[in-house]
Amino acid sequence: MAFKLGFRLNRLYFLALLVSDFIVIAVSILLAVLIRFGSLNTTAAPITAMIGTWIFFTLIELLFMMVEDLYTVRTTVNRIMNIFRTTRLIIISSMLYVVALFLIHFPSHIFLSSRISVLLFVGFWLIFSILMRIIVIPNIFPLLLRLFRFGTISLVLFGPEEATVKIRSLLCKSPVFRKILKLRIHRSPLPDNPAERLMVCREIMEEDSSHELIMVFKDEDFDFIAEFCLHTGSAGIPFSVYSKRIPELGYFDPWTSLGDYGALSFFARKWTKTTERIWRITDILLSIAGLILLTPVFITIAMIISLTSPGAVLFKQTRIGRNHKPFIFLKFRSMLIDSMNREESHKEYFRRYVNGDEAKKTKNGKVFKKISSDTVTTIGRIIRKTSLDELPQIFNVLKGDMSIVGPRPCINYELEHYNSDWLQKRFTIKPGLTGIWQVYARSRLGFKKSQFLDFAYVISRSDGINIRLILKTFPVMFFSKGGI
Repeated sequence: MAFKLGFRLNRLYFLALLVSDFIVIAVSILLAVLIRFGSLNTTAAPITAMIGTWIFFTLIELLFMMVEDLYTVRTTVNRIMNIFRTTRLIIISSMLYVVALFLIHFPSHIFLSSRISVLLFVGFWLIFSILMRIIVIPNIFPLLLRLFRFGTISLVLFGPEEATVKIRSLLCKSPVFRKILKLRIHRSPLPDNPAERLMVCREIMEEDSSHELIMVFKDEDFDFIAEFCLHTGSAGIPFSVYSKRIPELGYFDPWTSLGDYGALSFFARKWTKTTERIWRITDILLSIAGLILLTPVFITIAMIISLTSPGAVLFKQTRIGRNHKPFIFLKFRSMLIDSMNREESHKEYFRRYVNGDEAKKTKNGKVFKKISSDTVTTIGRIIRKTSLDELPQIFNVLKGDMSIVGPRPCINYELEHYNSDWLQKRFTIKPGLTGIWQVYARSRLGFKKSQFLDFAYVISRSDGINIRLILKTFPVMFFSKGGI
């Protein structure tokens, strides 16, 4: 019931903002044309051009808003960040439109081509969007909830009082949360065992008839935090966690984080069989589209590998998938053929990496990984840096061994190091071509932190997270972020 309540809240807010955005873009276009030409009935700006421009910007805005996570209720907590991200989105969208229009020379009967009209439109779009997102929608949304008889969400904050008081104050900055959240702070000490701590929390929540909880951790490590998250998620309780260690991950909720305390929220519902089927169909369609569009890239990379170093074009390795099922993992070969048989050395490296020995940072802040530069080919350096070596995994996705989004698949001899319940959680879903670790960390983090990112995805995966990770993968590849 609690998960349904949170899902319903965000879905209603998403729809309210979506309708608002579409209306704002339409009104901004009409006002820009009216002011520029003095009438809406003009050959310089036909109705088809206004419709084409509206379609372009609504699609771009929808994609960018999903990437920036601007369609959730949490955005009402931080107005300054909301204004900044909305402004940045509109400026980037407008620049894309100008580049597409004036460099590619789209027909004037399909898109607005008047520079003054476009400038006026951007101004109106920016002003109206900020007004709607910061003032209008957040303040009228509680009335909409009352219309739908939404009710109240009871929430208990556990942890140090100096932190929980500030968190409550932060949440109450939201005009929406002020109306629907019933917040209570629990000040007494809690057990040092994750399972026992949750048991005490549930007893307190039952006494207070609360649906959700926020846990603030002090000095607990990622093992403790993960075990608590695992037990809480399994109990069907929507929850958020705060810790000074979470910012170390590079992945946290920017809207509700507070000072040194990074936040992560786990409000996603468990995927149904229908959702699994829908994403399987999505995997197939995206894989086919990727193969069609990237065929020239596949051929080019394969030819360069063949011409510059002896050996097979593809590197094949046994990896562990869902439910510990092994499968053949594909990559473009990036190393010299006489360096491929290095299993024993990699086993030793991984053992030390798990123990933290190999996770020491180099001068540039990256985590050292045991790959000698003289074993990687020239083209190998390029395709590893841009993650183009991962493209053959599209065939793994098409076959069903992997999904577009998920944890990275581990090698069979690494299994012995996944020796706790939360580390084993990654094997309950298919490994992915991209994911939280690939987008936010890659070679930057040590073992436990990297695994915590994959664990966080497994217990919080949703349609929205998947879409954001897919869209964020492209700039990560383009800017060669984190690859080695």
